[in-house]
Amino acid sequence: MVCIGLAGCSHGVISELPTAPAAVVRIQSLTITPVGGGTIIAGLSAPITSSGPFPSTGAVLGAFAQYTDGSGKYVEANWTSSDRNVIAVDGTSLSAIARGSATISASAEGKTASETFTVEPTMAGNWAGTLVVDGCEAGSGSMYEFICMPPDPGRTPGLMARGATPPLTLQIAKSGTDLSAVAQFGELRGTLTGTDRGSNYLTFKGELTARPMTITMVYWDARVRTDLMEGSIAFEVRIIGVPSFANVTAHLGNVTRRN
Repeated sequence: MVCIGLAGCSHGVISELPTAPAAVVRIQSLTITPVGGGTIIAGLSAPITSSGPFPSTGAVLGAFAQYTDGSGKYVEANWTSSDRNVIAVDGTSLSAIARGSATISASAEGKTASETFTVEPTMAGNWAGTLVVDGCEAGSGSMYEFICMPPDPGRTPGLMARGATPPLTLQIAKSGTDLSAVAQFGELRGTLTGTDRGSNYLTFKGELTARPMTITMVYWDARVRTDLMEGSIAFEVRIIGVPSFANVTAHLGNVTRRN
């Protein structure tokens, strides 16, 4: 009877099998996004994402962790920059300090990832090049002669005849998205005002004068690509004492940063 009782007790104990320990989920790999790095304009900053899933659209800056269970998410990481004079970085933002390139690294749970980012200068600075006149139309014969007359043997061409390349200089200052530029086209000088539209696109309007002539900028639509400004412009030309006016279209020819 005692043995039977013991057997019954023993059977009750071994019927509850031990539970296997849960697998530990760890970071398998770490990736900095945007993959391949990127370009940022000097003086700007970008926030660092430290949580959430990979975005379905667009690109964010952050350290994305792939886990051993197949899941993934952005994580908090320790960030460093190879050159803090070019790019400064902490756990919340990346700041572009000065022109150049720097390697940004992130580490979490013993995993490390790196990407190289480039800082480009702003559109502010000194620029020089030429205008290349694409078209010129005048509302009177005398205006056509002064401004639009094409080159012809024995006759003086107009100041803005098709194909003319008057010199251009710009001294651009920037405050937020507001721009101002001291501009000179040959002898014509004046101040233009404009806007940084983002992604280094800009617009200008204003007047340039060298009496008796005045140029009124109708539009200026351009983009800065590091040290080159490309784009198209259109302006009206008026001359005191000459009836009507001329419409000129042109593009920027080899306008480069000079500072």
